[in-house]
Amino acid sequence: MRKKPKQKRSRQMVDALIEATAKCVTELGLDGITTHHIAETAGVSVGSLYQYFDDKEALVEALVDKLANEISEALRRLPLIEQTMMEQAGGAEGTAGLKGNVNMIIQFGFALLNSRDGLYLELVRNWHSLPTDRVMDILQQTFMDLSRVYFLKNYQNTPIEDLHVRIFIIANSVMFTMVRYIGQPRMLMSQEEITKGLTEMVVGYLSGPGETEY
Repeated sequence: MRKKPKQKRSRQMVDALIEATAKCVTELGLDGITTHHIAETAGVSVGSLYQYFDDKEALVEALVDKLANEISEALRRLPLIEQTMMEQAGGAEGTAGLKGNVNMIIQFGFALLNSRDGLYLELVRNWHSLPTDRVMDILQQTFMDLSRVYFLKNYQNTPIEDLHVRIFIIANSVMFTMVRYIGQPRMLMSQEEITKGLTEMVVGYLSGPGETEY
């Protein structure tokens, strides 16, 4: 981004350009859009667009960053995070609460990837060419924060010393699996089967002992 949008009108223009990018990606595909398409959709001149963004790639990066933050906020607003996680504690009940939360988060992720008229699907198909590190960092931190809520409540029953390592592995494994599944042509496995498998994997890993002997 070139010029920093400080005034309200400038911020509105930047927001309009990012939303126009989303619309163009949905309608034309990531490879089919140009800055001219985006400017026309946003109702501004190409010259105005270049005041804030160097090229199409910068606009797509801004869009991906915005979507990642929106996903993070949506995850944090899920009612299960504040209610179920804090209410479930101890023994089998705690494990059941963990399983329910993990399953719901994964279902939320799949629902999100299938939303916005194919925008996420188009981005997933081009995942390899997008600035995904920023997305992974945001979502990984969100998963870490949400996990701490649960394990601070249940730490005595579930002592995991290397929680940050496990969350790193889980976040990357789950997101990669979901992205690959959504981005591929129709597969023999159902979404329900993938959700169940991922849930069992995550719960099994997080419910295991804090130390592993080799």
